[in-house]
Amino acid sequence: MTNHTDIVYVEMRFSTSLAILDLIQPITDRICGQLGYDEDTRYWIWLATQEALNNAIEHGNKMDDNKKVHLWITTENGEFRIAVKDEGEGFDMSKIPDPTKPENLLKTSGRGLFYMKSFMDRVEYINENGTTVTMIKRLQEQPS
Repeated sequence: MTNHTDIVYVEMRFSTSLAILDLIQPITDRICGQLGYDEDTRYWIWLATQEALNNAIEHGNKMDDNKKVHLWITTENGEFRIAVKDEGEGFDMSKIPDPTKPENLLKTSGRGLFYMKSFMDRVEYINENGTTVTMIKRLQEQPS
């Protein structure tokens, strides 16, 4: 039987700053470890989370110290969810260039959303009073 009751809900709100990444990484890693993810999966989950946080800080909030970034980590219904919300103006997914197209291969930016989709099982976006990106990874079966 799977037991993922140790971590059910974590919520954080912090000022727009890239320095927060150093604090969030060990929290995310610890939760992923408690949920039974192997080291490689934990690494990929962190990269997806880091991309979402970078996007919220740099593109959503545009490095504005007066705006906040919100982070939720939850486990429910067999899923591990990480949601990141900024207080920016939102974005149009159809205007994000495909990083796999030849004309974009050598660009140094524009891969964050692609990485999130590659590393997680599902990624959802809501543009309402900012952008909320929710990344979902199925929980691992743990031995009883």
